[in-house]
Amino acid sequence: MKSYKFLEEVLYRVKNIENTLKVLNQSQLNIEDKVEQMSLLEEIRHEIISHDAIKESLADALGNKKSANTQQLKLIERIHKSNSAVPIDLVKSLSKAKVECQNLWKLSHSETSNLEKLKERFTDLITLIREVASIKSQQLKCSKYDSLLADYDSDITEKNIREVFPKVGKFFSENVDEIIEKQKKDKVTNIQKVATQKQIELGSLCLQQMGIALNEIRTSYYYSIDYDESDFCYGLFSLLRHSGYAIYQKCLAQNSISSPITRHVMYETQGLFMERMIGTSREFIEFIQPHIKEKFAIKGKTNSSVENLHLVFNEINLSSSLKNADEFSLLAHIMLRTRLEQDIINGTLEVKNLHDAWLEGMKHYEIPVKAKNELDTYFQDECWASGVMGYFPIKIIALIAAVQIFSFLKKNHYESLSAIIKGDFSLLISWLSQNIYSAKCGLELLKKITGKGLDVECVTYYLSEKYNLSQ
Repeated sequence: MKSYKFLEEVLYRVKNIENTLKVLNQSQLNIEDKVEQMSLLEEIRHEIISHDAIKESLADALGNKKSANTQQLKLIERIHKSNSAVPIDLVKSLSKAKVECQNLWKLSHSETSNLEKLKERFTDLITLIREVASIKSQQLKCSKYDSLLADYDSDITEKNIREVFPKVGKFFSENVDEIIEKQKKDKVTNIQKVATQKQIELGSLCLQQMGIALNEIRTSYYYSIDYDESDFCYGLFSLLRHSGYAIYQKCLAQNSISSPITRHVMYETQGLFMERMIGTSREFIEFIQPHIKEKFAIKGKTNSSVENLHLVFNEINLSSSLKNADEFSLLAHIMLRTRLEQDIINGTLEVKNLHDAWLEGMKHYEIPVKAKNELDTYFQDECWASGVMGYFPIKIIALIAAVQIFSFLKKNHYESLSAIIKGDFSLLISWLSQNIYSAKCGLELLKKITGKGLDVECVTYYLSEKYNLSQ
């Protein structure tokens, strides 16, 4: 047990360094100071996780039958093994490239003359990521892309992608035209311009009913909520997603679960569950409808009925922007980005061809695009520019898990959902805390709770029923 405690203590320190890096990354430090400080912290993090003492303690802990958590030890072993093989100079070069690339991405939005510099630095960044992936894959005896996936959640592999994505892609392609045609017949009255302050007040009311403080939202994700005055749903859904992350963290704390290794699938599952399952449900809309009418001071011809709001909240927009994607369009966005990531890492796609490949992919999924340059395609958000590769597949896996949990609740514990109509989220959060976030587990919980492992058919059935699609 002594070795196990030592390993946990080491990883908690590593986790604190990673949290500090996230804060530094969002700070207003000038670029030179940011590069220096973040590179230094990355170097310290690498030295800690790669130290020989980790290897020795792992051997002792794995040989001790009384060790607390063998699965956790295997994860630590994987992290140590993959990281210790990466040279420190490569770690520092990668850190510098990430910071500089992200900075150029931000500058490009205010002055597009920086775009060419961004593409050049991004090419360097991809070269470094490929090099790290190659080293880690050799150590872990897995594919290069699997080595990147493992950095975020060891539950996800390319095998999952091969099993899930073809079914999801087939469902999307077969139903996209039908969904758009059905929506054309719906008489949706959109609520026009809503002041940001009014949206903030509505969001605060939701958080209050959930028992979450606004500062918990910000500290759980390091970002503030964005609002769009021409689309109040955008800000509300963003808030609900972040409230889901906060609920996840709160449930873990209540259950005295404080793992130094983040399981990003369950983290994203809770975010999507609150944003897309709860946020678009009739129960939530019935709860929020009177508050929308009151706080937005809706009068006259604008339709604020539950029926109309249900259409507004569940509208499929086929936006070329991932930030605006509904749960149906999200399928296409994540499938495309995952394929492009795999091709980039495997060297079959170069940065100079990425813009055209992205446009071709959007065309394949019948999503209209108006793109002036790369800032409207693969640089529309800062994920890749920040060096984040291997995270996107998690979102589809998390969406499937979120649908399974929601469908199970609807069938077996509907009282936790119906209570939301009266603004009572306590039954829902209590059920999640007791059943989903009560142990250091990942996707294996799905089978334990719902009776099935990751089930694509559950998602296709849910979406088919929701949008009244032909079976």
